[in-house]
Amino acid sequence: MSLSDFITIVKDSSFNISEIYQKAPNETLIALGTIVVLIFIGYFFIDRSIKRKNALKLVETLQDSKTFDEFDKKIKELAEELPKRGEEVATSLNSLKEHILFRGAKLIANLDIDKKIDSYISLSKSFENLAIGSKKYNNTELTNFFETKSKEVLEDNLFLDIKYYCENINYNTAELENINAIVSYANTLSNPNLILDIMKKELNRFSFGYNSDIYKLVESMSEEKTKQIYKYCQDKIDSIFENADCELSINILDYLIESKQNEKVYNYISALKLSNYLQQLYNLFFDKKDDIHLDLAFIANPLSIENEYKKYIDESLTNNWRDKEHIEFVSKSKGVIEVLGHMEFRTLIERVDNIALNEENTKKIEEALSIAKRAESIALEAKSLNKRPISTNIQNSVNN
Repeated sequence: MSLSDFITIVKDSSFNISEIYQKAPNETLIALGTIVVLIFIGYFFIDRSIKRKNALKLVETLQDSKTFDEFDKKIKELAEELPKRGEEVATSLNSLKEHILFRGAKLIANLDIDKKIDSYISLSKSFENLAIGSKKYNNTELTNFFETKSKEVLEDNLFLDIKYYCENINYNTAELENINAIVSYANTLSNPNLILDIMKKELNRFSFGYNSDIYKLVESMSEEKTKQIYKYCQDKIDSIFENADCELSINILDYLIESKQNEKVYNYISALKLSNYLQQLYNLFFDKKDDIHLDLAFIANPLSIENEYKKYIDESLTNNWRDKEHIEFVSKSKGVIEVLGHMEFRTLIERVDNIALNEENTKKIEEALSIAKRAESIALEAKSLNKRPISTNIQNSVNN
C-alpha cells in the first residue's frame, strides 16, 4: 500500500485507530512504531537539554553554597554529570573554577579540625573526579587545574591547618576527638611523621609532671585510636614515675588520689629522692588525707626531712592499742623500726604477743565457760528426770 493510500484511509476513518488497523494492519503498526520512536527521541533530547541546563546551573550555584555540606553535595553531583553533559558545561566550569575553589576553601575554614580533615578529603576526591570527567573534552587547562588542586588541598591547605592547630591549641581532654582524627589521617599518609612530629614537638614543650591537663588528656587516650601519640605521651609519664628525681605536681597527685589511683601516689612518695620536694609534699599531705597508707609511704621514704613520724606512730598505736591487726600492720611497714628504734619496736612486738596471748586465754576461758554451761544444763535435765512421778499403770496394779 502506498503512502497516499494509507493517508486516504486515515482521513476516511477520521483517525479511528481501530478502523485504520482493520484496513491496513501492517502500515498502522509501522506508523505507530515510528511515532513512538519519535516520541522517545524527542524525550531524549528534551531530557538531555534539561540535564545540561541543570548542570550549567549547578556550576553557577556552587559558589553560592551556604555550608560545606551543601557545597559538597553539589560538587559531587557535578563530578558525576560532567562527562555526560557536553563541552558547554566543561567550558562554564573552566571559567568559574577559581571561584569554586575559593568558595570550597572558605566554607571549610571555620570548621573544627576533625571536620576539616573529612571535608578536605572529600573535596580532594571531587576535584580528582572532575579532572577525570573533563578529559573527554580535551580541555587541558581544566583537567590540569583539578588534578593539581586535588593534591594541593591535602598537601598544602590541610597540612597547614593541622600544623596551625597543633601549634595553637590547649592540649586537654576537650581536644581528644580532634587529636584522634589527626593521628588517624596521618596514618593514611606514606610518611605519618610529617604530621605526627609536629604534634610531638608541641607536646614536648609541656611538663608532663606539672601540667594536669596534659596528664588527664593522656589518661583519656586509647592506644587503638591515638597510636604513636599515645605511646609517646605514655612513655613520658612512665619515665616520671620510674625516675625518683622527677617532680610530680601536687595537682596531679591530688587528681590521682581523687580518681582512686592511690597506689601510684604511695609508690611515688616512698621512692622520691628530692628531699626539698618531699618536705613540701609532707607539709601538704601527711596526716591530712585520713589515709594511713599514704602516711606510711612518707615514713617508708629514707630521706631526712622535718617530720613528726614518731608522734604519728605513737598516736596510731595508742588509739588502736587493742587492735592486733592494726599494730601488726604498722609494725611491719617499711621505715617504722627506724623511726621507733629497736627498743620501742621490741616493746611493740611484745605488745602484739601479749594481745595474742590474752586473746588465746580469753578464747580458752570462753570455751571452758561454754562447757560448764553445757554441763550445768545436762545436770539440770537429769535432776528433772529424777523428780518425775511414778507411772499410773503401776499405781493401779497396787490398788488391785
